[in-house]
Amino acid sequence: MVDLISTNPSEVFLIEGHTDAIGDEASNLALSDARAESVALALTEMFGVPPQNMVTQGYGESDLAVQTQTATGRNRRVLVRRITELLDPVAAN
Repeated sequence: MVDLISTNPSEVFLIEGHTDAIGDEASNLALSDARAESVALALTEMFGVPPQNMVTQGYGESDLAVQTQTATGRNRRVLVRRITELLDPVAAN
């Protein structure tokens, strides 16, 4: 991320937070938001990724990687996606 941003300061990354399906939907959505924010903060503090180059979004239990109702499922996760082209497709060409 840092290398891409140093080459192109307008790079943007989406930090996605996800949860499992245990608990109520509203709590899981709040937890996934907090999870994404926490990772974005760690990327800034530990690796120097500028906050303005990241967008965070929590998805709660809406996009389960594994369809399960148990806590052992692999749904508690954060994904980092490069979304620069989605925001400015003309600049990407």
